[in-house]
Amino acid sequence: MGPFSWALIVTVVLAVVLGAALGRVRVDQVAYHPGPVYDTLGAIDDTTVVQLDEDLPTYPTDGDLYFTTIRISGGPGNELNVWDWLEARLDPRTTLVPKKDVFPEDVTAQQVREQNTSLMQHSQQDAAVVALRASGIEVPEKVMVAQIIVDAPADGVLEVDDQILEVEGDPVSETEAVRERLQEVTPGESATMTLLRDGEEVEIDVPTRRDEDTGRTIVGVYLAPDYQTPYDVTVSAGNVGGPSAGLMFALAIYDTITPGSLTEGRSFAGTGAISGNGSVRPIGGIAQKMWASQEAGAEVFLAPTENCDEVVERQPGGLTVVPVSTFDEARGYVEQVASAQDPATLDLPTCQEVLAGQQDGSDSTG
Repeated sequence: MGPFSWALIVTVVLAVVLGAALGRVRVDQVAYHPGPVYDTLGAIDDTTVVQLDEDLPTYPTDGDLYFTTIRISGGPGNELNVWDWLEARLDPRTTLVPKKDVFPEDVTAQQVREQNTSLMQHSQQDAAVVALRASGIEVPEKVMVAQIIVDAPADGVLEVDDQILEVEGDPVSETEAVRERLQEVTPGESATMTLLRDGEEVEIDVPTRRDEDTGRTIVGVYLAPDYQTPYDVTVSAGNVGGPSAGLMFALAIYDTITPGSLTEGRSFAGTGAISGNGSVRPIGGIAQKMWASQEAGAEVFLAPTENCDEVVERQPGGLTVVPVSTFDEARGYVEQVASAQDPATLDLPTCQEVLAGQQDGSDSTG
């Protein structure tokens, strides 16, 4: 063989060796890819997504209320190599983020799955509470101490599973009411709380301090609502985890337990974690969820207002994105679009308007 042939062989061999070597080099990043979308009004693997207590009246639905997902590569047990990283960089639908911003150090794949499962369960419970309350069904709740921060003012004073009945003499029936009442206490002074502990009502003075990050008065505990739901509501989401489908679950449950079709046959998609008080919280991977929604044929995508900066940067052309900050807002916009002959004629809010309002100091519609 001549010199050219030998040079070609050497080049090919070096390329193969280099390619194999790069395949073993790990990149400390995580890639978000568009995942599948699922209709909350339909079924996943032949199992109806929304399953309701037989004593709860239900009504026919139509149209689509898609909840959206992302596929993550680069997590524990599935690290990115250089080739994965390069492929992600070349795909406009994919987002690369530092691994440390997504997964705590030394967390295992099993721990990630367990955490996402727990977050999904809480999301489903909150969605059911929001939908039931929106339909006029009363859902009482207890305010419980879920966790106490070590060396916080409440450490050694409050106990896990204490039920908070009153703060400074005022009855409290939801977690936000406790936080608001504490803001009327000067940091460093004690807040008087009436508790139900081990079946007995007790009154305790709980020390407080000022939170250095927020300036708020805190006692150093995590609170959790204990809902007294009058009906069993189950959401079957297959093997999907995380909290971000809460808004769409709530809309689907509400649509199912109220007369008439919420969507009037139209196709909606969206995302957003939801709290029991109906507030919609931001999520990760919104760019990928918008792409997936567009590919699924959704007419409107509901996005948390707090994700608006990402929406503006990555919104696919032709997809109508409506920012929402509460369940009531989301429901109202769905009803507007559903009843309009031509949704394009509606004056729906946009994330561009939200960000412009934030810049000039005015209130955004969100």
